[in-house]
Amino acid sequence: MSRFVRNACESCHCPSFSYISRSGHCACRACRTKFYRACPGFADDSSQQVKTVRVGWLVNNEGFQNGTPGERLSGWGYEYLQTLSYYTPGWRYEYVSGTFTELMDMLETGEIDLMPNISYSEERAQKLLFSSNPEGTERYYIYAKPDRDDLTKGDPQALQGLTIGYNPDVMQTFVGQQWLANEGITCTYREYDGGSMLFDALANDEVDAVIMNDTISSPDASPMFYVGSSDYYFAVPKSRPDLMDDINAAMSAIARVNPRYIDEVKSNYSAQNSGSSSLNGPERSWLKANDNTITLGYITGKLPYCNEDEDGKMEGSLASLATTLHDKFGITVKTVAFDNYKMMSKALSKGSIDVALPVYRDYWFAEQSGVVQSISLGTTTLTAIHTGSNLNKDLQNIACTKSSFINRNVLESLFPTATVTECQSDDEAFDALRKGTVHCILAPSSRVKTIGDRYDLENCETAELPDTCELSCWISRGRPELLGIINKGIINAGESLSASNYSSTSYTAQESNTLQFLYRNRAAVAAALIGVLSVGIVLLIWALVRARTERKKADAANAAKTAFLTRMSHDIRTPLNGILGLIEIEELKEGDIQVARESRAKARVAANHLLSLINDILEMGKIEDRKLTLEHTPFNLKELCDDTLVLCKLRASSNGITMQDNSLPYATGPYMIGSPTHIRQIMINLLDNSIKYNKHGGSVTFSSKTKPLDNGRALFCFSVSDTGIGMTPKFLKHIYEPFAQEGDDARSKFQGTGMGMPIVKSLIELMGGTIEISSEVGVGSTFNVQIPLDIDKDPQARERADEQADSCSLAGMNVLLAEDNELNAEIAQALLESEGIVVTRAADGNEVVDLYVGRPAGSFDAILMDIMMPGMDGYEATRAIRLSEKVDAADIPIIALTANAFAEDAKAAHDAGMNAHLSKPLDFNKLKNILARIKKNGSVSL
Repeated sequence: MSRFVRNACESCHCPSFSYISRSGHCACRACRTKFYRACPGFADDSSQQVKTVRVGWLVNNEGFQNGTPGERLSGWGYEYLQTLSYYTPGWRYEYVSGTFTELMDMLETGEIDLMPNISYSEERAQKLLFSSNPEGTERYYIYAKPDRDDLTKGDPQALQGLTIGYNPDVMQTFVGQQWLANEGITCTYREYDGGSMLFDALANDEVDAVIMNDTISSPDASPMFYVGSSDYYFAVPKSRPDLMDDINAAMSAIARVNPRYIDEVKSNYSAQNSGSSSLNGPERSWLKANDNTITLGYITGKLPYCNEDEDGKMEGSLASLATTLHDKFGITVKTVAFDNYKMMSKALSKGSIDVALPVYRDYWFAEQSGVVQSISLGTTTLTAIHTGSNLNKDLQNIACTKSSFINRNVLESLFPTATVTECQSDDEAFDALRKGTVHCILAPSSRVKTIGDRYDLENCETAELPDTCELSCWISRGRPELLGIINKGIINAGESLSASNYSSTSYTAQESNTLQFLYRNRAAVAAALIGVLSVGIVLLIWALVRARTERKKADAANAAKTAFLTRMSHDIRTPLNGILGLIEIEELKEGDIQVARESRAKARVAANHLLSLINDILEMGKIEDRKLTLEHTPFNLKELCDDTLVLCKLRASSNGITMQDNSLPYATGPYMIGSPTHIRQIMINLLDNSIKYNKHGGSVTFSSKTKPLDNGRALFCFSVSDTGIGMTPKFLKHIYEPFAQEGDDARSKFQGTGMGMPIVKSLIELMGGTIEISSEVGVGSTFNVQIPLDIDKDPQARERADEQADSCSLAGMNVLLAEDNELNAEIAQALLESEGIVVTRAADGNEVVDLYVGRPAGSFDAILMDIMMPGMDGYEATRAIRLSEKVDAADIPIIALTANAFAEDAKAAHDAGMNAHLSKPLDFNKLKNILARIKKNGSVSL
């Protein structure tokens, strides 16, 4: 704590041993001076006798005495010493630093003159003088880290066997150890010098708990057990009764001015750093149960307190609460802006928000509203903006708005005899003030400048009232953990919540000055505006002319859109008409099994065509957005071509057109790997065009072949030739443009959609292929296409697997079906039950997860999952199942059964954890094949 040097003191040159304090000052009487006496502005006043008092300065005692002598000092103990000196006859302090034990020894020997915060004991009273009245009362606690949930239940036995830190020779250690002994607690004790060192040891896990008083605190410590208390006093050596007389007189003077002074100054330093500012176990559990998220609702347009900025984010002094909750506790804070308190209160009651702010802090209002209120966000004075010369009279006719926390209820409470008019907005309120309908508006003093920048207050008087109001947050009742979190956020935010600390009010200083300049020079500004308006009128006329031209273009585009929708309606109705007609034929030929079978087959073909047409529309959008994904799946090329020709022959025969297939045997075999859906789409579009733009009695010829390429690939070559109306060379240049159509009447009557060829060209190029067209008007057209494909090297294995699956009985399987559409669910259930499958239905994603998790592992062989369901969709439900703790969570087959039919939808299903993807309308044969493979092999993959 101190050191002795043999050299002479440089200040007074006293010889031999000189005592030097840790502050670096000589302690001999010849040069005992206050360290900052040399500072400018602190010269001695020779007319007043100065009494230098050597006061002990505790090291490692943050909060009580902060800093090192010779530097900037603070702390509630320091502030009390300074206030004490104000009421003494010319005291000046010299600070001598050391540990508590060192300083007490020096006090007893008279090396220092004063020690604050000393507990009284008979032994000490034999050596020291104590102040007549206590300086205050200190309470003693056993502190631990806030996350020690085992110590929060109030059972002292939880302390058994712990390592507890303490300071030597202090009252709290004696009281704490005695309390532990009385409770029968056996502990390991570890000694530290100073309170700060104790809390550092706790933070570094050197000890499990510490015995400490409440005069200093730490954010890493929370009081767990109260062990006792005692009063503390100022103490001086027995040889200095003169100092004690000064102290007793000064303490009496301070008490007369403010009896609660010591409590107030102590709270300024203790609250922000106390253990109460850290989250406890229940509060952390609440956050975990609520996704670590809190939603704050606030009133916008109330700077400097709060406002919604241009990016939709909260700004203002109260935004620091959200920042503190995030930075201090890692909480995700969402903010929601409201225009008035009624909307915000409704959102709070419904649970749309967790916290509402700022609100007038009043226990009665909170109780009547069915909420609880936080600790204070801050205090503001009120300023009256009024029009008359008599303030008291003007305060009898007040306006307020629905968006102000100084609302009708608050004003009627503060001014019970006043007439209060509630306006919809600030504009309406100040308009009423200007017209004389009301005589006064009350606003927080911190908002007056903002209001003055926005409204002309030249003819108004402003007067700050003695009334003050506190702001707080509202929280729904029954959420004590959330209340604790918010209160601790407010404690940690501290002064940053103050409106005076928010620099960027609704206008910056520059903007405010600019507005004042504009107001003072309003005549010149008006003239300038007239000039600008004149130029604007000229520009407006020019813009109107241009807009008329653009309008004509837009009308043309709308006409094109109308024509497209008309053509689309025609193309959709064509297969739909075929389906309805085939149903009527089957009804007319009731009982004829052959006719029924043929009608169903043709209806299926027409339905597939309708589905293909719908896919065309969607595909075009995906191509334009560059979001199209190609497949890479095995398929039989010959079967694909045959199925496509069957579909198109039905259309051709109804139009009186003959179709021929001149395909050659495939040199590479028919088994390929590629994107069969898109190849079929290309062929259908080309064949449909050749049929649609043909003559009655004409013909369409299809031919195809394959050529081997290197690296196990093949080139699929096919052509479509027709004897149709043909195309002009001019139109051929635009054939791949969306909605392009030959302009002459002969072609227009065929009503094409104009999407087919752009889709064909885009798909072929995506697959690395080419297309060539030759055409002659009145003769016909020929389309030659080449598409490279991968050769399937082991098609037999795939066919064997399919054959084995076909022969496998599905009876006895248990399937969980997730489908929100009742009709679709009934159809799927009927088809599945026809195969002997036991079906359990769920109407949405939440229900399917609950059913799966609630049954034992192995209860279901597979899950059929719709994607678009209310609440939790299929993707989310799949992820939830995969992340569950059930034994079969990672392995149970999940099959997407959805109207999302494209390759990218299959990829999304795979990414979510699904094993297979089937599109609607449901192909039950494909579903049976997948279920058979699951039953036989236990798995299936996309």
